[in-house]
Amino acid sequence: MSPRFELMLDRDRCAPGDTITGTIRVLEGGRSRSLEVLLEYHERTEDYATVATDVATGPLHTGDLTTDMAFRFALTLPPDALPNYRSAHSELYWELDVKSEELGRDTHERRRIDLAPVLPAVET
Repeated sequence: MSPRFELMLDRDRCAPGDTITGTIRVLEGGRSRSLEVLLEYHERTEDYATVATDVATGPLHTGDLTTDMAFRFALTLPPDALPNYRSAHSELYWELDVKSEELGRDTHERRRIDLAPVLPAVET
């Protein structure tokens, strides 16, 4: 059986250079080789999708997961992080991906990050 997760963030909105912190709680345990969190910048169109940038925690845990385990994590957005953007035919966005590496298909719990735009300094 695959594990199931709850991803809780310490705050909902971030800016370039901020550290995103939170907790992963195992709702249902299961077989796993390792557990990690990735911070990814996605580029998506109607016929193309890629991860342009990613930052990983490295393994937070190795081995099977049991119900009610919890893991803290911290990942830092690049200081020059590009903003989220959506148009009629494309989308750019940051996403956290909790990944349990397993035999066969891996288990993921994903959450998009609300990235506050950096406003240019105004001279007075």
